[in-house]
Amino acid sequence: MSGVTITLRIQKGFLKMDTLEIPFVGTYELRKNLPLLLAQLQRKGEGVVVTQKGKPTAILLSVKRYLEMKMLVEELEEALKELADKNYMAELSSAEKEIRAGKGTPAEEVFKKLGI
Repeated sequence: MSGVTITLRIQKGFLKMDTLEIPFVGTYELRKNLPLLLAQLQRKGEGVVVTQKGKPTAILLSVKRYLEMKMLVEELEEALKELADKNYMAELSSAEKEIRAGKGTPAEEVFKKLGI
């Protein structure tokens, strides 16, 4: 793997080169050192950019890291849906006002009712 790092970002649907602190490897070196590279992915947990003819073409991630990122994206998508929902935001605002007015239920009481 090369010690030089590159940056990739997507802006308005286009891949832009920027600064991303991630190692990269060419396809020849990838084929030659695949078992070693896979072991490093498992051990370090960071991704590797695969380049072809000097251009980034793919990113290799461990399954664990991929699943973590996928779950984070799903959580962010759900949060964005909730924030876009005017009813949800109105309910949240109303609940915050009730809590400030002392009308909320203490967490300990809620946990006790739930058996936590």
